[in-house]
Amino acid sequence: MSNILNELKAQELLKGLDDSDIEKIIPVVSNIRVAKDDNIFRQGEPCKGIYMIKSGKVEISKTTPDGWRQPLVILTAGHFMGEIAAIEKTEHASDARALEPSELFLIHRNSFEELEKKEPLIMLKIIKNIALIAGFNVRRMNDKFIKALVNY
Repeated sequence: MSNILNELKAQELLKGLDDSDIEKIIPVVSNIRVAKDDNIFRQGEPCKGIYMIKSGKVEISKTTPDGWRQPLVILTAGHFMGEIAAIEKTEHASDARALEPSELFLIHRNSFEELEKKEPLIMLKIIKNIALIAGFNVRRMNDKFIKALVNY
């Protein structure tokens, strides 16, 4: 069990959780392997849960109504995805595709919701991590948007 404990401790989503917190999460974590070019989830699909990247690279993209795919970000080991759809209990708003063979951890949506009820202090730490990363991403996108406007 210590190997998966150490692998989960390396995940941004679980930063700040102590070993006993992570040990409570281990039973609800699935390990998933995806091949290069496999879709992990597609825009409009129901959310299965929150994915954490153990190894590999994943591209997050959006498809416009006219079929143009716009890459948004490339995520690597330690990053997570699907969190917004899991929290909002909605479909995915983007696509996630493996750019290389990848290994992921998945906390299924219903397990995530159970953790909210059974372990509110752990969930507070997880939600705080989601908020910190979301804030960082918004600031980064704002910077890119301003640079694009200035260069236009």
